[in-house]
Parts: sequence; C-alpha cells; structure tokens
Amino acid sequence: RSDSMPNWYVAAEGMQAKEILFTRNETLLFVGPLNQPEQYLRFQGDVLSPFTPEERFQINDATNEKDTEPKHVIPTPVHIHFNNRSIIIDDTWVMHVSTDFPNESMLIADLLNISTSLRKTSIKYIELQKLSHVHILDNNRTRDEAYEINASPHAITISAQTSKGAFYAYKTLAFLKETRNGSNHLPVFTIRDQPRFPYRGLHLDVSRNFQPKKEIYKLLEVLSMYKLNTLHFHLTDDEGWRLEIPGIPELTAVGSTRCHDPQEEECVVPQLGSGASKTAYGSGYYTINDYKDILRYANDRHIRVIPEISLPIHTHAAKRAMEVRYRKYMNYGNKSAAHQFLLTDFEDKTEYLTMQMFKDNAINICMNSTYEFIRHVVRSIKDMHVDIQPLRTLHIGGDGMADVWSNSSDCQTQKIVNGVNDTHHLRQYFVSKVSKILDDEGLRMAVFEDVLSNENTLLNVTEISPKRDVMVLNWNNICEWGNGESAYKLANAGYNVVIGHATHLYLDHTHEPDPKERGASWASRYIDTRKIFGFVPSNIYYNPDQDSNNKPFTQIDICPSNGICTTLKRPENIIGMQAQVWTEAMRTVEELHEMIFPRLLGVAERAWHEALLERTEDKVERIRKTNEEWTSFSAALTKEFMRLDKMGVMYRLPPPGARLINGAVRVNTAFPGMHVEFSLDNEQTWSVVTTDMIIVGKEDVHFRTRSADGSRFSRVVTIKGN
Repeated sequence: RSDSMPNWYVAAEGMQAKEILFTRNETLLFVGPLNQPEQYLRFQGDVLSPFTPEERFQINDATNEKDTEPKHVIPTPVHIHFNNRSIIIDDTWVMHVSTDFPNESMLIADLLNISTSLRKTSIKYIELQKLSHVHILDNNRTRDEAYEINASPHAITISAQTSKGAFYAYKTLAFLKETRNGSNHLPVFTIRDQPRFPYRGLHLDVSRNFQPKKEIYKLLEVLSMYKLNTLHFHLTDDEGWRLEIPGIPELTAVGSTRCHDPQEEECVVPQLGSGASKTAYGSGYYTINDYKDILRYANDRHIRVIPEISLPIHTHAAKRAMEVRYRKYMNYGNKSAAHQFLLTDFEDKTEYLTMQMFKDNAINICMNSTYEFIRHVVRSIKDMHVDIQPLRTLHIGGDGMADVWSNSSDCQTQKIVNGVNDTHHLRQYFVSKVSKILDDEGLRMAVFEDVLSNENTLLNVTEISPKRDVMVLNWNNICEWGNGESAYKLANAGYNVVIGHATHLYLDHTHEPDPKERGASWASRYIDTRKIFGFVPSNIYYNPDQDSNNKPFTQIDICPSNGICTTLKRPENIIGMQAQVWTEAMRTVEELHEMIFPRLLGVAERAWHEALLERTEDKVERIRKTNEEWTSFSAALTKEFMRLDKMGVMYRLPPPGARLINGAVRVNTAFPGMHVEFSLDNEQTWSVVTTDMIIVGKEDVHFRTRSADGSRFSRVVTIKGN
C-alpha cells in the first residue's frame, strides 16, 4: 500500500500544476483494498501471506516465555545486582559536584531534584569520581565509556574514566528512578557496565524526505537515552541536497527543493509523493547555523555526527544544481566560474538506468571540476564542525556503484594518462582521489562496500588509503546474492567494518508481511523487533536462517565455497553496528517514528550488550535462550513506551493476536503489558479487554492495541461472528 505515492497532480504547457485532491495527504484513499493473494504476494510461489489474528497470537505466544522478570535497564549492563531495599531520594540528599564531570553532576542533580555542593556537606550524598581506568570488559576500545554505580541507603558512588562513562551512568539512573508520592526512589544496587562496540549508530536519510531540526533533536535525545553514540547523517542523494554550503548557493536554492519544473531550473522534479508545490513534502535544508545547532545538541549527548555526501552515484540533485550554476555563469560570460564546480560531461552519451530509475544521477569522476567540488564541500563541512565537534570521519556514500562512464571522453583520456585499463578500475581511481582529498584534510573516509569491489575482487586498502584507515558500512549480507560472508572478508582485508546488515537492520522494511504495513521487503519480507533482538553480531553465520521466502538456507547458501565459511581473522576490525533508515516511504514524522521505533531499542540492546544467546552453538538451545531473553526485554518495553509517549515519539503499535476457542476469544500482544481494546458495534465504541476471554456472538469483534498514553491505536484485527 505504501508503494503508492500520494499528491498526484496534472500539468500542461501554459497551465499551473493542479493537485488531484483525492490523492492528497497520507490517507491513500485512492488505493483500493489489497485483499487478494495476487495483489499482496510478491511473486509466484511466495509463501508469506499476511498474518491472520490466530497466526499472530501463535507467534506472540511462542516467543514470550511466562513469568519472566522485565529487564531493569536497556541496554542490559554487564553486571547488575539488586538488593530488596529502596532508597528515598529526598531533600536530605546532596550531589557533590565533580570538578572532572561538572555537566554530568548537574544532570544527575536535576534528575533527582537534589541540591548541589562542592564539598561533602551531607550524610546522604551522591558522588561522581574519576578513575584512571574502569576495567569491566577485556576491551580497550570502549573503556572510555565504562562506568560503575554503587547505591546504598546513604551514599551513591559513581565511577568513570571519562565524561562519556559518567553520562551513561546518568542515563542508567534515569532508567532506575521511580517517582512515588512526590519523592524519587532508587533501588539499592550495584552496576558495572561497558559497551561491546565503540560504534553504535543510526543511519538517517533526510534526502529522500526531509525532517526539520527539532525532529533531529528528538531523535538524538532518544539515541542518547539508549546509549547509541553515532548519527550517520545521510544529507544528500538524488532527491535532495540538505545542507547549506558556503559559496555554492545553488545546492540548496535548487537541490533542496522539489516542484513541478520539467527543466529543473528552479527545483528538482517531484518524487516520492512530494507534489507539485515547493512548499509541500520533500523540500527543505539545514542552514549552517541549523547544522551547528544539531552538532552542539549531539555533542552534549556524546553522539558523534558523521555527515554523508553521497558520491559518485545518487547525485541527481547536485548535478542539476551545478548545471543551473554553469548556465548562470556562462550567461555572465564567466567561463571559468561556470566550469569550476561542474559535475556533468555534456558530451558523455553513456546510457544507464539505476535501481531508483535515474538515467542521470552519476557525476563524472574523470573531470577535474568534480574534485574541486568535492574538496570545497569537504572543507566547508569540516569548518562547520570546528570548535563544536571536530570532524574526524566523512562518509562519501559509494552504494549502488555502477560503471556509467564508458562513453566519457574525459574518462577515455584518464585511461591513458593514469594507466587505467577498464571502467571497473575507474572505481579505484575515484576512491583513491577522494581519499587523498580527505587525507589532506586530516579526515578518515567512510564508504558503503559497493565502491570497494571490482568484479567481486576487493580493492586493496593500502591502494586507497596509505594510512589503511577506511571505515566501511557493510549492508550486503544477502545470501541469495552470495554475500553472506562479506563482513568478515572486509575485516580481514583491513577495513574497519560497521555491520548494517539489510536482512536485520534495515528499518525501512515492513514490521509484518502485510500490504497494510509501510515499507520495503527486498532484503527480508519483514523485520520485527524480535528478529533484531536475536541478531548475533559476534557470529554472522548464526543469523541466516531462511531466505526472504522462508526457504531454509543450506551451508552452501551461506558460504558458497563448498560450505566452507570465511574465518574472521581480524575481529578488532569489526568496530560496531548500526540501523539503516532510508526514507522513500516516510514523509511525515509519524511515519518516520513508526518505522524506527521500537525496533531501534533492539539495535541498541545488541550493539551494547553481548547476550548469552550469542555464545550458544546449538541452534535449538540458542532459540530457547533467545526467547527467554526476549521475554525479559519485551516485558520492559511497556515502561519504555510510557517514556517515549512523554517525548512525543510515535512508536509503532503492533496489532494484537487473537485466538477463537469454543466461541470465546483470547488476545495477546508482541510486547506483554500493552492494553488491547475491543469493539462489538463495528468500531463505533471501544472498551479495554479486562478478562482473558471475549465472548463472540453473531456480530464481528474488532480488536486494536492502544499506546501507553491512550492517544494512538494499532491497525484493527477482526474475528468474524458466528
């Protein structure tokens, strides 16, 4: 259903574009029901039909163990021990402000509503102390984020090596704090904690559909809440350029706006349901001050921002903007300025069609002006980071890489001048050139893996970066394409690998195999929170179970070389994991939130904490342990939903499962503790399910799940009457 885009319009020469009102906004009233198998099945032989209420009930029932205690903290600490006693944090308590961690001291004081002092002036106190090292895991890469908390009835002592660890201790206290009768309460407890990975991230695409600064703030707040420390900020793509760049105003004047303009002189063409108007969906950008504000907000929460400028494919908006600039300066008679940042070889007649159906979204990588453009953009972004969060890594994209320069005279020349023999090797030429630009600026290059492969042969990291310091986002683990081993091959080749596997960590995919669910299904028919929670980053071969049509994988499917899998020889090169959010089908903030949450909490759990399930070789036992730990995790989400409601985060509400037994219906939910409502009068009035059974008569019974604050509801499921 969400594949159908809204906001259609009609236009003709000499006529102002007019919206077709029936297609306006997100209701998709013009899309008929998708109830028949030939409508919702993806291909002949597709076995994944929408869940019936009974099937959903069975799934919920099978994965949730009974009488399991909810997790106290998400993500799970390395060590946590509770005493049965409770601490009342009243006005007799004082926060001793640490000279090493003054900001975190004030955050804790505000959280618990207690006074502060530079000296120990009270019998009951909270103390934040700096230690030379806090050694919890045998992991030097994340020691700076470790912390310890010892809470007794008269003193709470927090130890950390850096402000990062102190900040995460503060976030853990926020999880454990309860307010009763006007007082803050904490348990008596001990926690020793340290993350497994130094990189724990979220990739956010704001090019396909733009989100304003205030919404980025909200996402950063939630990232910090769950101890995620990286925002991979996808700022440019075919559909929009979202960051002001000094000296090149056309990038945002033209490239950030979508409207009906077939010549693309004022804007790029409407896409993804953006409509004909400049003020509709799809338009917008961050000014330099906006971007700096985002950096400050992120830095205060110990979140690094890695900006991405997508190159050399996915550049339609930038190319069109630079062509407008070219024509402007040519009209002025200033040929030098016109060619300065040009990205297009007008003589190149190479024909191609990308997965996104573009015929013109590749910059010419053999023109000197292309690298002048890249150098100017890189320096501009680096300058924005100075004195706020110094830029260390810049992502240049590289996904969807194709060989699209075969007929370029510039590239034919480069083949001679640089000894490049074929178009495949032009990739190495491009990556090496950009790496040199970044290296000159003291920056590390990050890429998607696509750009590093020549006919399935990895580029040598030393040929790209003399420092051998290249970060790679590994998304392609699709076993059907022969890529089940790709993360380990990249790590063994010397690249620093961030795992962002499409089969488990692409949050643009549907939550369920149902046409009413928003999202894609190419990597996996659906990705729910339970699947993400069960992801095993410590052994990627545990993750492939069945293909996108539920056919079980064989060992050869996963490891095509006679079933012999690549061994991870350099585990230190797996530096972390992140979720990917591509926003083609997410125009509104509500749609964005429903796709990200609550799945992101599963990502945070697995990026921080190595679970027992990961160390279990036996598959049956691993599934049992996964269900056991999942039950504890999912039971804790009810409390998290209340916190997210207060923040205005519109997480997805899973439809309830329903089972009909002897004329009565039992219901359950994916996350125990969520309220379910029912209607006996065709959805006119609703009541909360308060008993185990709802008696079914002649009328249909409708069910829906309710948000923790009662303001939002899931899709409705129906049990037919007798």
